[in-house]
Amino acid sequence: MSRLLVSLAFLFSFQCSVLGVLQDKIPTPEFSFESLHIKQITFTDITLGVETSFTNPYPVSLPSSLLDMDIKIEGMKLSHIKTDLGVIEGKKTKSLPLDVKLKYTDLLQLYKKFPTKPLLEVSAEGNMKVPIPKQWQLLGKDSLTFPFIQKREIPAVLPDVEIRNFKILMPSESEILSVSNTESLAGTTTNFLKGLLGGSKTPVTSAAKAGLAGLNLNLKTEFDFVFTNQAASALGLTDLKYNLQLAGENFLNGTPKEIVNGGKESTVKVENQFPLASIGTSLYKTIQSKEALYQLQGDSGLKVPNLLENIPFSYEKKGKFQWQ
Repeated sequence: MSRLLVSLAFLFSFQCSVLGVLQDKIPTPEFSFESLHIKQITFTDITLGVETSFTNPYPVSLPSSLLDMDIKIEGMKLSHIKTDLGVIEGKKTKSLPLDVKLKYTDLLQLYKKFPTKPLLEVSAEGNMKVPIPKQWQLLGKDSLTFPFIQKREIPAVLPDVEIRNFKILMPSESEILSVSNTESLAGTTTNFLKGLLGGSKTPVTSAAKAGLAGLNLNLKTEFDFVFTNQAASALGLTDLKYNLQLAGENFLNGTPKEIVNGGKESTVKVENQFPLASIGTSLYKTIQSKEALYQLQGDSGLKVPNLLENIPFSYEKKGKFQWQ
């Protein structure tokens, strides 16, 4: 009996050692979770960028790479993602990026639970599963699973924007005279501007119809874009660019000189100008009525306290506003 036990122990030890040698010789795939970062913030959602990579050591392609992941915020499951990130070619390392959109309609209830918390913890938790080619399978294991968990903080943001303090400035007599070749043209320009800006109830026209298409006169305008956050995080806009349409026509675009960041509100002060010659019938009517349908779009950076990166922020809004 003792000889039998010794023989069995020797056989088991031999099998284990052979198995260990086989395991050492079989190449092992490698999975890496590179980052979980904020890719973009808009007026409707936050996009998270999930960056992973996988190294296929085999000379044949792996037909799929299955990602099974939960997105949690402050420990509460917000969404579940199960997707195939595609084929991984043999003897190559492949980046496997994925974008995850968190819509404000889904985040709103979370914001209500943490009304004073400016940063929320988001976590990506799950597994990456890849099949193993038959010739490299060991002990009937046809796939490998790589568990992961990544955490980071995101700002509690629910941004909006308004146009305030809008005005178009009437040029002085000297400014009009300096660009007019004749007193007659200066008079025509003044009458046109009084109808446009001065409250005179003149019929709707255009610069071209008034004979001012060649006049090199710019009208100055001043207004504020006021961005507010309806959630808890402070806003800090940087390097903002904008494009403003009035009544469906391009009106102004550019980069403002001054941005005043103050807690949950950022005021973008715009001083710009546009050529009088560009005023068509539709824009004349809009300016004269001091009421406009508008479309505002642009992008900027967003700096949030305690987060190091400058987050890309894209915005677009349509609406209606009035001015005095």
